[in-house]
Amino acid sequence: MISLRVLVALTLIAAPAVDSALAEARKSAPRAKQARAGYTLARSLDGAMQIDAQGKGLIAQRRAAAARYATANSISPGSPFIAGQARKGTGGFYQNLDTPEPPVRHAREAEVEVGMPLWLPGQSSALRETVDRAVLELDERIALRRLDVAGRIRDAWWNVQRTARELEIERERVATARDIEHDISRRADLGDTAHQDKLLARNETLSAETEFTRAEAAARAARDAFAVLTGGPYVEGALEPTVSDVGPDGHPAVRAATAALARAEANVRLVDATPIENPEVGVFGRRDYSASGYAREGGTTVGFRFRMPLPTAGRNEPRKAEAEAETDRAEAELAQTRRLVAAEIAAARKALEAARRAEASAVKRLATATEQFDLALKSLKLGEIGAFDLYRVRQMKIDAQRSRVALSIEAGQAMSRLNQARGYAP
Repeated sequence: MISLRVLVALTLIAAPAVDSALAEARKSAPRAKQARAGYTLARSLDGAMQIDAQGKGLIAQRRAAAARYATANSISPGSPFIAGQARKGTGGFYQNLDTPEPPVRHAREAEVEVGMPLWLPGQSSALRETVDRAVLELDERIALRRLDVAGRIRDAWWNVQRTARELEIERERVATARDIEHDISRRADLGDTAHQDKLLARNETLSAETEFTRAEAAARAARDAFAVLTGGPYVEGALEPTVSDVGPDGHPAVRAATAALARAEANVRLVDATPIENPEVGVFGRRDYSASGYAREGGTTVGFRFRMPLPTAGRNEPRKAEAEAETDRAEAELAQTRRLVAAEIAAARKALEAARRAEASAVKRLATATEQFDLALKSLKLGEIGAFDLYRVRQMKIDAQRSRVALSIEAGQAMSRLNQARGYAP
């Protein structure tokens, strides 16, 4: 009889090695040639992933998928089993009518069976392949989630930059307003200008101080939002390098769709390798004993049991159709993802070109507005124009400054969006 201890020992598993396709897929990811440690995105992304709930969920799913290696590498597709039964019977009967007391017959029977399911031909390797592909797919989905989080960090970082630049504009506006107010107040006190100009200058200073307070609060809120997203404080420095275009196939979304198709195809092969439920084999031993009055007898029996299910269309056709449907869906999703990624890269490249042209125009506009304001300020001191005309020209400069900042941030965001479209996540 096969020992239960031996069967349990045979089911112990060694940890498997991951398929080499995983390493090949990772090599296809776009990487910047510059050192990643020097950029804010690289230094913030790891912390953001550690607190990202969806990313942690994908990591947990990967562990669950890898746990199926325990089945694929086992000696049996299921658990070994042990079964047994025992029976006991007591009965009386008359041997003949002359016997005053009938002899009593005792019977006992005990049986123990040990067995396990068996792999079908090719089923174990097919199951191992599906596990390899499932783990690879989840690795690629983790990389895709990392790209999504990188996109959120990019948006948050540029929001910090925008609010900081706007705060600088308002700080300069306050300083300039105070200088102008001081000059106009002095001239009003001397009678060189009207008291109305002094009130206008005071009103402009108060307005500038109000806008500065609002800009300061917005800048602080942007930094706090960045810290909440990344799990750490805002990191100074350049956001990221400019990466080269590696083509749609290197994008994490395309790699994830490719891995999903490979998993679906492996599942089709597993269904083909499993046309029936797993057969079972077992060894049993039986002990019989009986005694009746004047005689005793007993014996031991050792036997072998085998159970083989038969294939049916009712079992196999639905499984095969479902696996093939999943493959068709994965193929269509891969083709669509390739088209979308290519279109997104093309659109991001055009948006970057347009943003750079607009930024160049904004730089020229600001230079013109600055020169115009400097001339107006000199004209005010010479008494050629009044305070109202000066503040009108000054508002044109402030609008040009804000436009310059907005378009500069837009150009930077366009570059980040191009990196995002190319699938760059350090």
